[in-house]
Amino acid sequence: MVLLLYLVLAILFLVLLFCLIFAWAVLRAAFGNRQEGSAYLNYFTAADFENLAAEAVEFPNRRGETLRGNLYFESGRTDFRALLIFAHGMGGGHLSYTTELDFFAKQGFLVLAYDATGTMASDGKSLRGFGQSVSDLQSALAFAAQDEKTRALPVVLCGHSWGAYAVCRAKSPAVRGVVAFSAPEDAATLLCAQASAQTGAPFGALKPFLRLWERLRFGKTAAAQTSKVLRTANVPILLLHGGKDAVVPLSNAAANAPHLSENPHIKRVIYPEKRHNVYNTQEAEAGVAEMLERFGVLSKQKDGSADALAAYAKTLDFRKLCEEDPAVMQTVEQFFEDCLQEQ
Repeated sequence: MVLLLYLVLAILFLVLLFCLIFAWAVLRAAFGNRQEGSAYLNYFTAADFENLAAEAVEFPNRRGETLRGNLYFESGRTDFRALLIFAHGMGGGHLSYTTELDFFAKQGFLVLAYDATGTMASDGKSLRGFGQSVSDLQSALAFAAQDEKTRALPVVLCGHSWGAYAVCRAKSPAVRGVVAFSAPEDAATLLCAQASAQTGAPFGALKPFLRLWERLRFGKTAAAQTSKVLRTANVPILLLHGGKDAVVPLSNAAANAPHLSENPHIKRVIYPEKRHNVYNTQEAEAGVAEMLERFGVLSKQKDGSADALAAYAKTLDFRKLCEEDPAVMQTVEQFFEDCLQEQ
């Protein structure tokens, strides 16, 4: 009987060990490489926008690696409503959002936008995980608190997807308001869903092990569900999500967590027809979806896929693909205005 018990415990230990190793492999597959963007996409810079100035900045992350980005502002402006720190999603770094950065600069904000660890202009061998975006944002807040141009300004935060996950977890007494586009509720659920979509195999059993790894590497807050973090939030937070978001589906959206209604500081807007880039027009989002589908088909060609991708990219109107939804952006601008007026 004792031998049988030892055998069962040994088997259980091996199963748990296998799940931990497998969960680590999933994290490595999702975050184990750098993100350099796409050679076929057009990433706008400040020079592509009228009266948008950019001043290069850099600061260390908590591992001592250098993060690089810019302070964006309307040319000639010296008085700013607030410092807006922008945290980007996975992929092409902060230049994927230059249209939004220009909008905020034109609204009188000084905008700090940077590439996260392992992304584009910043150092780092890999993205590391969801928690790295949280850590990098804290590094940006620490930089802003010390920099001569930013330290006296009130702070508001804005993020998309991976970056939205981060801004929902920011800790700083300087923060006066937070806007999160397409924020995931649970990182482990999102990773399991993406792994299942790519392989066809069920990964749901790995959720607790993914959460354990994230907690061990980045701390309790980084691993917790977004709604649990926000339950006690005492600054205004605006969560915006698309009902047709296929990347962070509504079932795993922070904006859809029912008990958040208990916190009066949180406002949620769900746009039934929107997708993942909820700040863009529906036409722009449809265009991006079509582009990604076409890229996927062309990249699978055995011969000449690079030439075919380059030729297709030349037919794209990237201005239209980045077209903002004025109603959504006005909602965000008004929210920030209210935040800054209240305190």
